[in-house]
Amino acid sequence: MHILWWVILGVFVGGGRVRAYNVSLSLIPQSVVVTFGETASFNIEASGYVSSRFDLQLCWPQDAAMQIDSNQTISFVEGWNNHSISLLIEPVKQGRFIVQPWVEPEGVVDETRLFLLIKVAMFKPLMIISLMVGWAYTACWSAGYYPQIWLNYRRKSVVGLSFDFLYINIVGHISYVVFNVFLYWNTFVEDEYYQRHPFGLNPVIGNDIGFAVHAVFGTGFTIFQCWIYETGGNSVSKPAKAIIVTYLLIIFATMGCAMWNVMHWLDFLYVLSYIKLSTTMIKYFPQAYMNYRRKSTEGFEIMNRLLDLAGGLFSILQMVINAWNFDDWRSIGGDPVKFGLGIFSILFDLVFMFQHYILYRKRSVKVPAELPMLPK
Repeated sequence: MHILWWVILGVFVGGGRVRAYNVSLSLIPQSVVVTFGETASFNIEASGYVSSRFDLQLCWPQDAAMQIDSNQTISFVEGWNNHSISLLIEPVKQGRFIVQPWVEPEGVVDETRLFLLIKVAMFKPLMIISLMVGWAYTACWSAGYYPQIWLNYRRKSVVGLSFDFLYINIVGHISYVVFNVFLYWNTFVEDEYYQRHPFGLNPVIGNDIGFAVHAVFGTGFTIFQCWIYETGGNSVSKPAKAIIVTYLLIIFATMGCAMWNVMHWLDFLYVLSYIKLSTTMIKYFPQAYMNYRRKSTEGFEIMNRLLDLAGGLFSILQMVINAWNFDDWRSIGGDPVKFGLGIFSILFDLVFMFQHYILYRKRSVKVPAELPMLPK
């Protein structure tokens, strides 16, 4: 309960920022997506008291990737400023660009987050296709929990389903929820992220939180079914318990370090993200091993893996479409861990399909559903 209060308190505390400047400037929106043949608009919004006159110079990329339909130098006079200046931009090159204004004289305003991220696509129809593909893989991954839940309900049994897979999986999902919630809603943690990534945008969006919460619900409900339906002697193995305890010790230790200012809260959240990544790498082994020991996939709903495979392929397809449309292949190579884990999940989906449709297609169960990962 004490830790829960710290978590709840952390979401709300740290919301206020101490501003050492009398005037603030911001670019709204801070990220613009545009295609050839179109113009995009953004606003420079000023708020506060200007103690002395200063000029704002818009510094476009050196390769002249943009054209601006306005003067590049904007002057702010002494006195109260609470207004917005609209500007139009027209791209002349495909890619991803950062535009950072330059203020003269220096030190008048906070320029650390004063930038505009512009992504220029080649074709607008590809942007629509990418959006549709994104909704497709989200739907596949979200729906993937329910075939197993329905199978358990019809059989009134969870025999054939690895408890190790479920419990390791839910640790990763809960860690991912906490990571997303804090980075999205806690401005103190968000400021830490911006200090390390001055030209970065918050990587978490509202859909990420909804998807992560739904994953916890789907896995948690399946675990609930394991408590009320026939198990056939199945339980969480000692190796899986040791893995989960190790995760919990790491979480509590790093949380304590963050509470005592030994490490940053952002680093604690990164630890949670690493836990999520590691659970993705190991959670499939127990189920694959159980299928091998039982020489059967009965009780394990293969539709889950088919939907997961479809979602993974759609996800990779979207990455490729965006990389080609925006000429930004670094978006794939820049996050090799995420891309690699996606490929890893797809490979295991193929393993489960091979077990279900070829190896154990018509074989009966020879070994009871005990020993979920290793002998107890």
